[in-house]
Amino acid sequence: MKKIVIALAIVCITATMIFAGVGCSSNTTAAASETTAAGNETTAVASETTAAGNETTTAAGKELTIALVPKVVHPWFDIVNIGAQEMAKTLSENTTTKVTVNYIAPAIADVAEQNTILQQAAATQVDGIIIDPLDVDGSAQIFEEIKAQGILITLFDLSPFADWTSVCSTDVDMVEFELTRLMKLIGEKGKVAVMQGFPTAPSHKQRYDLFIKRLAEEYPNVTVVDGGVDNDNMETARQQASSTIAANPDLAGYIVCDAAGPVGVGQAIKEAGKVGEIQCVGIGEMTSILDLVKEGALESTVYIYPDMQGSYSVLLHYMHSLGVTIPKMVDMGVSYIDKTNVDQYLDRFSTTG
Repeated sequence: MKKIVIALAIVCITATMIFAGVGCSSNTTAAASETTAAGNETTAVASETTAAGNETTTAAGKELTIALVPKVVHPWFDIVNIGAQEMAKTLSENTTTKVTVNYIAPAIADVAEQNTILQQAAATQVDGIIIDPLDVDGSAQIFEEIKAQGILITLFDLSPFADWTSVCSTDVDMVEFELTRLMKLIGEKGKVAVMQGFPTAPSHKQRYDLFIKRLAEEYPNVTVVDGGVDNDNMETARQQASSTIAANPDLAGYIVCDAAGPVGVGQAIKEAGKVGEIQCVGIGEMTSILDLVKEGALESTVYIYPDMQGSYSVLLHYMHSLGVTIPKMVDMGVSYIDKTNVDQYLDRFSTTG
């Protein structure tokens, strides 16, 4: 009984940190769990803690199954899954609830495919779904149908809206960090290309609109050029950036709205022989981005804590299973990764592409 009480106390302290905003910008260090490719499911299976003669608690003997559904197969979402699996393992080993997270990634960024995955997950009677939606309007009816079945849906990588709870770094913070650092690097003047992500993805669109608005209002000496649309695909981003760089030999900077963008832009800058000449601050933390930071093709990248987005999302579902009211939003905050600290993140996220 003592072990269970202590374990639950730890969980409660962690939950309190969520509400207080403590630790949102601190670095997490834990062993990374294995991630999967398209369509495969990853499960965190941990032994249940039992002891003969122990009294039962509210969560005693429970099993909690959660589906984690990203936009698409992508290394950035693998990092989210790392955090989700770690929290599932921690809860399973330190409480009397066995927590399983099934990671189900759409093979392509397609709203219909993501909706099908949602419906299939609900049909298997999961207890909750964690999702980064491709199109809020396109999935609204599915969300409501699943909610009516008593299945909790929470969002990640997206600011909360309507009645849905979200775990994220805010678009305002991301745009502020990326834009401020880039403007300092180029002296707030020159040609800057802005690349869109997946146009209907709410988080990508919000960032893009904020970039365009702030550039127009605050930086009169910056000329904005179309940087292409990457559709959350790294090779598409490379092709789009290569064309933009070729058409604009005097380009000073590049702005990106998702984690595919900096990979493609960084590669295109290298291929054009313009490392140090064209400045880019990325968004994202997978190794393909971090390698470009270490090489100097990207000056830095904005760390939005995808691993913590995964872990805290799972924790919210566990709290909900205990009957605890969960917050509307958990803000992870943001920070920078540059040459001074990139190696520690390369070690942390070594299993991602």
